[in-house]
Amino acid sequence: MEQENDAQIGALAGKVSQLKQLSIDIGTHVREDNSMLNDLDGSFDSAGGLLHGTMKRLGTLANSKDSRHMLYLALFVVLVFLVLYKMMR
Repeated sequence: MEQENDAQIGALAGKVSQLKQLSIDIGTHVREDNSMLNDLDGSFDSAGGLLHGTMKRLGTLANSKDSRHMLYLALFVVLVFLVLYKMMR
């Protein structure tokens, strides 16, 4: 009876050790994922800043009185849509 208890205690200790290692591995993985998410957040912030600057310049261009720039912009947009259409087919 005592030998069975010792065997079960040994098995339980092994399982506790495995659970401890698993929780350490999970903690490491969570820290790595949080680091990756922070880097991704910074990348999105910089991309948002670039898009904001681009939209500001496009607004300035659209409000300018020179119609030649608007013609170039319209042609560029049409060209981009045609290229995307050809790529999708």
